[in-house]
Amino acid sequence: MGLDEKKICFIICANDDLFLEECLRYLYALETPEGMEMEVVEIRDAVSMASGYNEGMGASDAKYKVYLHQDVFLINRHFIYDIVDIFKSGKEIGMIGLVGNLETPRDGVMWMGKRVMLGPKQEPWEGYRYRREDGIWDVQCADGLLLATQYDVPWREDLFDGWDFYDVSQSFEMRRRGYRVVVPVQNHEWFIHDDKMILRLWDYDKYRKVFWEEYGEG
Repeated sequence: MGLDEKKICFIICANDDLFLEECLRYLYALETPEGMEMEVVEIRDAVSMASGYNEGMGASDAKYKVYLHQDVFLINRHFIYDIVDIFKSGKEIGMIGLVGNLETPRDGVMWMGKRVMLGPKQEPWEGYRYRREDGIWDVQCADGLLLATQYDVPWREDLFDGWDFYDVSQSFEMRRRGYRVVVPVQNHEWFIHDDKMILRLWDYDKYRKVFWEEYGEG
């Protein structure tokens, strides 16, 4: 059975009702293209981000899936229009992020590389809409705060059974299959990320080593 091209699904691993409630408030305020259905899948008690996202993937037949953190609030009300338009511009585009790295840093620490998201114009919200001519960046890896896909590619829960590197590995899995990973040029902020999590460096370094063993220079 094929995926439903008239459906978009937002998949959220949730453990904080307050964050989730706020996240959903923004999702339900998004404008949905005529004839398109939006659904939300909440994953509770996930043992890892990758396993939770695999569970969410299996729960929906939507062609377009958006995996996002519960503390990400989408303030671009045209978000669905924008990402569907980008996907339709090229079948080779497998995944869209909102923040990404043009190259993977040698040490694997993603935030140390050249990150892209905002464009040069910084237009006011009044009348702002993403335009295809604004462009997109091709990135090696995209940040897991939000990842949208038009193809179902399994998340590597076999390797990443925690909360780190699930996003970077998924970027590499997409590119292994010949798909592009892109970040749209955003001439205004598309989201708010209320991220107050303290990084557990031991876990991060553990999965960083797993990542490089699997993907190397890929």
